[in-house]
Amino acid sequence: MTKIDCAQNTELAKELIKFLWEKNCHVKQENELLIVDEKIPKSLLETFLEDTSRTRHKITLTEPDSFLISIPVSMEEIGLETCEFCGYTSHHDLVQVHRRTHQAL
Repeated sequence: MTKIDCAQNTELAKELIKFLWEKNCHVKQENELLIVDEKIPKSLLETFLEDTSRTRHKITLTEPDSFLISIPVSMEEIGLETCEFCGYTSHHDLVQVHRRTHQAL
């Protein structure tokens, strides 16, 4: 069995279900996950992305036999920053205030 998370992209999920059915894979949808009865290789999902011209999407193995298909973004693109001292992550203003706590130590 293989689970595929389409990162809440319903259009992608619908197209992937159709693609997998055409490849004789039995697919069912449970909430936000697609579940394929058999184990499928990552290469089949890569073929789907190529065939549908989704060049920005990436496939990530999240656990054995589970994949995530999503568009990766950097933290800066979503307005987050990380403290270089300890890894604390938040919005720019909060990280600036947080950094000052390291000076007090």
